[in-house]
Amino acid sequence: MPPLIRSATADDVEAIARLHLQCFAEVYEGVLSPRFLACNTIETARAEWASYLSAGDADATVPGSVVVVAVEHDPITGARELVGLARSAPSIDAEAPRDTKLDSLYTRRSTWGSGLGARLLDAVLGERPAYLWIVTANTRAARFYEKHGFAFDGFGRPYEPWDGTHCSRMVR
Repeated sequence: MPPLIRSATADDVEAIARLHLQCFAEVYEGVLSPRFLACNTIETARAEWASYLSAGDADATVPGSVVVVAVEHDPITGARELVGLARSAPSIDAEAPRDTKLDSLYTRRSTWGSGLGARLLDAVLGERPAYLWIVTANTRAARFYEKHGFAFDGFGRPYEPWDGTHCSRMVR
């Protein structure tokens, strides 16, 4: 049974923070500096996601924003586990090429290639025009977003909060 995608709430913050750290490790180990990855703690992830969901849900916190999670259910044990997340929000970037930014889309490695990423993307954006930033070295992500209508627009820069890792912008 495919994971259930639903809107995130403030009650999900702890689980989202843990998932975010797990996904970061799976995606960025060997790409981002070990120092940067070590600075991403459960406390910093919890604070970040709590800020997106502080009013109970994403839209109530920042009108026009969406946060969804993918929940996998083990029919034998009854356990539920988050295996994916996505967030879109109105742009606050001065040079934004679109009004909406895809801010996050992460899935556990165990779900890669299953279509879950596409389902999460659809849940937060549908077919709306948007833009996003990716770590330039993340060619797997670039291929995924190109498959879903995004293209590099030639704008890139080192992203200082991530130890100066080079990032590139994609737009659809």
